[in-house]
Amino acid sequence: MNLPVKHQLFYLFHLFLLLLIPARVFGFYPEIKILSIDDLYFRQLEGDIREYYRATKTLADLPVLKMFQYRTRSGDTLFGIASRVNLPYETIAILNGIESSDGLRENMVLLIPNQAGLFIPLKPLSELETLMYAFRIQSSEIEGYKITIRDHPREGDFVFIPHARFRPEERAYFLGILFRFPLPKGVITSGFGYRSSPFTGRQTFHGGIDISAPEGTEVFSAREGRVIETGWDEIYGNFILILHEGGWQTLYGHLRKIFISLNQEVNSTIIIAEVGSTGLSTGPHLHFEIRKLGRVTDPTLLLPKAF
Repeated sequence: MNLPVKHQLFYLFHLFLLLLIPARVFGFYPEIKILSIDDLYFRQLEGDIREYYRATKTLADLPVLKMFQYRTRSGDTLFGIASRVNLPYETIAILNGIESSDGLRENMVLLIPNQAGLFIPLKPLSELETLMYAFRIQSSEIEGYKITIRDHPREGDFVFIPHARFRPEERAYFLGILFRFPLPKGVITSGFGYRSSPFTGRQTFHGGIDISAPEGTEVFSAREGRVIETGWDEIYGNFILILHEGGWQTLYGHLRKIFISLNQEVNSTIIIAEVGSTGLSTGPHLHFEIRKLGRVTDPTLLLPKAF
């Protein structure tokens, strides 16, 4: 999903102005020992967050942004911590580089702010951060201010957007449900990345995953979208390319039959094709790719954890 040039220029100008603004620097973080009113700093955090929500309701000025830290213990969960401090889970997750709902680990030193919102790193280091950065680039939504974090594993420059929450796609990615498995069942026989070619024996890059299944197995769209290409390719054989919201694309190759047509709108309940062995193939299987703005990414990172 590419913006017109004038919108891209508007974004770049806006970002340039933002980067000129001196960042609010954080480098000291009072440590909360336990998430309980018995802890002095927890009481302070709780009071600050209560003041923040009161300000959002009365349209008063927001309190000064502060950071506290908390070292996770055995049994802690992201959602439990978020509930205890009365903040959205995504506020804590993104600030601390937690990329999935099961990404919290024991003995992590978390930063916990006294306001709800999203902390977008200006140098994304993960797929989720890249996704969030791209969404806000494309929509020119930079309605926050720059902060700098020091003396912490997450040190660097961020844009803090008060009140912001995950978009539906970001939430789906975080929860591991952005795409569905494209077959009712199947076994991944070749993963994403470099591998020995089954035809030449040389190391080649494999831009998707191969899912072995009997010929004729139903193939589903991994998500709602629009068919932007179908046809024949010497490598993929019969293939389908579907465009999804946010610049995502999925490709389905080596198909025996194709049941949908160009520009057709599809969803994840529609059977779009059958598994085959067309093109450069060693046997019946589905070659499945996920692309973001034309760049391939590992599908297993975006599919449900259990498939």
